[in-house]
Amino acid sequence: MLDAEGSFKFLGFVDGLSILLWVIILFWFVNSTANNNKNKSYYKYYKTGFYVKFFSAIFFSVIYIKMYSGGDSTAYWDSAQKLNNLFWDSPLKYFQEIFTNNPDRLRYHVFNYRIGMPPNWIYKEDEAWFAAKIYSILTFITFRSYFAMTMITSFISFRVSWMLFELILKHRVISERNAAIATLFLPSTCFWCTGITKDMLIYSSLLFLLIQLFTFFKSTELPEKRNWILIFLSVFLILNIRDFMLIVAIGPFFMAIGARISRSRSSKFSKWLIQLLFIGAILGAVLSFLGSSKGQEFAKEAEVIQTDLKTNSIYGENKYDLGISDFSPAGMLRAMPISIYTAFYRPYIWDDGSFFVRLSGLEALIFLLLTLRFIFTRNIFNKLNNIRNNELLMTSIVFSLILGFFAGYTSGLFGVLVRFKAPLLPFLFLVLMHEKQSEFSSLDIKK
Repeated sequence: MLDAEGSFKFLGFVDGLSILLWVIILFWFVNSTANNNKNKSYYKYYKTGFYVKFFSAIFFSVIYIKMYSGGDSTAYWDSAQKLNNLFWDSPLKYFQEIFTNNPDRLRYHVFNYRIGMPPNWIYKEDEAWFAAKIYSILTFITFRSYFAMTMITSFISFRVSWMLFELILKHRVISERNAAIATLFLPSTCFWCTGITKDMLIYSSLLFLLIQLFTFFKSTELPEKRNWILIFLSVFLILNIRDFMLIVAIGPFFMAIGARISRSRSSKFSKWLIQLLFIGAILGAVLSFLGSSKGQEFAKEAEVIQTDLKTNSIYGENKYDLGISDFSPAGMLRAMPISIYTAFYRPYIWDDGSFFVRLSGLEALIFLLLTLRFIFTRNIFNKLNNIRNNELLMTSIVFSLILGFFAGYTSGLFGVLVRFKAPLLPFLFLVLMHEKQSEFSSLDIKK
């Protein structure tokens, strides 16, 4: 909580009770689930995966409180608290604030110093304020405890990651150990996508939507009602936080359809033709977006960021320059290769930045080495053919490329890049470490 001087207070009596309650609930649930699935060998990763996500979120929170006075994480929590106060003061005003979005809103029209004022930069930014409204829901079940909320977000991130882990195992394109690394233990996703941030919401929504789309695509049965609700919720979150991410999610799904259709053809020419048509359709969808009004806003924002980075010395060396001068759709298309490379393999370990950016640089170096291993060991054409003929691998590579473009093109700062690109890393790892198709054949998903 915040004390009278506005500084962060780690724990109060109510916070301690809330933390204890949620530790009991989450650890009981995780242990019960693991014990009930002892007959499944891969569940040996269940508790470990949860513990890694759980303590990564706590570590992230403590580091940000100590080093950055909380940063955006406590800003979202503080905003959620003020919304909670608003509910108890006037439920009608709370629900009006939750379900409406007035771009000209002013804090003092809704909040006052008795209720408390949310940070102005959160309140004035539509995406940030939407995230704060989502987090306000958690304040009611955590008694507004920052660390109890963090525990819940870590569990949400873990559960979605576990769903991806099970999906990958069902398709047998990678070993069990490497599947666990990809989904449960990658440092970037554990650190950046488990706490009270927009990144956790985007990571969880994107992964859940991809998993449900792919499961629906592979199964003969419709999703359960509960999953339909969660699918709509995921789309709703993505549209209100980073709307262009829907292209990132839906594009790979259509590529998977192309992979399946091509597999049913006997002619190699028709296989390649079908997949080229689907690739062209996805590329056309990206270009259509870039040429739309939303795309122009996206390009303008990227141009402002790049111009600011070039002229403003406040960022120091914690920035990168793609050398972009043409922000038209054609210019953005030409910038795709360098943008994707930047997202996949930067920051370098020698790039200036915080300690955590340098750690991300080490992770990026490992991905670069894995890419070189992918290219220069065995037959690269056989590997590409394996990817082309497997729906999950095709989904993964297309997802990685599209998100890599958006992340590399718009971030500008390494601190932003490492958070923005985190959701693509499990899929890139999956592609780079996939096994021979003859050893791991694709299986249909069973309900």
